[in-house]
Amino acid sequence: MRKVRVTRTGRDGAIEVGFFFKSIDQLLDPEDPSPLPERELTEFAEEYIASYLDGYNIKEIVGITIGLPRESLTPDIAALLPETVRQHFSFRIADLDDDRRVSLREGRISLVLAAFNAGVAILFVVVFAGYLDGPVAILLTGMITILNWVTAWDTYEYFIYNYRREIRKHRIYQKLAGIDIQVEGW
Repeated sequence: MRKVRVTRTGRDGAIEVGFFFKSIDQLLDPEDPSPLPERELTEFAEEYIASYLDGYNIKEIVGITIGLPRESLTPDIAALLPETVRQHFSFRIADLDDDRRVSLREGRISLVLAAFNAGVAILFVVVFAGYLDGPVAILLTGMITILNWVTAWDTYEYFIYNYRREIRKHRIYQKLAGIDIQVEGW
């Protein structure tokens, strides 16, 4: 089971969030042979921490606590774990930057396609619609309308939803790359 106990402490507009994992292998990738602090977090831990913090105003979060069972928490692990978590998120920021660059390029292409399709629709209405009658005109008008709707929606969805989500995730990872991290056994 992938359950993580989460605590939240708020004081004077500042929030501290605690993530209490069932085992160290739930937090740190057991297949990564690197020593701490170069060892990577599991995908589960990375996504869980980042998605949980996504529910808060990132400016209000002042620290996180990582909790692990006492038997798996040596003094060396407790000392190196905060830097391990910060390094992991720092490293992942470069991946997010690459993803955002590719995504922005796709957004620009969608915008160009939407403008092109709008031009085709205008050209059809101004030039060709007067010469066509009956089912052919209705069919072509319907196809052009659907084509414009789909490309406009794709472009709208990218800029209104996807790009904002990418920016938010980047801000969360930046916050986690420099946040105060406490480690405690439970």
